[in-house]
Amino acid sequence: MPCVKVRFVTTDGFISKAIRWVTNSIFSHVEFGTPEGTWIGAHTGDGIQERPAKYSTLTREYVYEIPCTLRQQDEHLKRLRAAIGTKYDNWDIVGLLLHDRKLHTSNADICSKFATGELLNTFSAWKVLNVLPEFTYLVTPEMLHLSPIFVGNLVKKVG
Repeated sequence: MPCVKVRFVTTDGFISKAIRWVTNSIFSHVEFGTPEGTWIGAHTGDGIQERPAKYSTLTREYVYEIPCTLRQQDEHLKRLRAAIGTKYDNWDIVGLLLHDRKLHTSNADICSKFATGELLNTFSAWKVLNVLPEFTYLVTPEMLHLSPIFVGNLVKKVG
């Protein structure tokens, strides 16, 4: 069955711990799965990339599979791969730290901005979050995890 696969994760790394502390969250990252078993998401340093299945050691992992049509899945995967190479928005992270959410770069993404925008492109806004596309940079992984679109779609929970 076609689906959009989303996972929320955290690690014991310094950046992960800092993001969780600043955002008061249990998750530090969100990304999309592919049918091939890879993960596409935004990371500090190299921005949006497609990574192998076990590219990191995780201490918490929640994976969701949101049912969709085959057309939605195909278009979703095309948009994900087209975004590869997008720069990481370090200013958005600084804005989180300083509680100045005006700090961000419009042509760069953090993981949750990328994921929220992509979910809004694939599904109706009422299913994702009550956020306008131009304000997705305000969303953290924890906020996105509160979306009703994930209810009943959990397929894996570790930690």
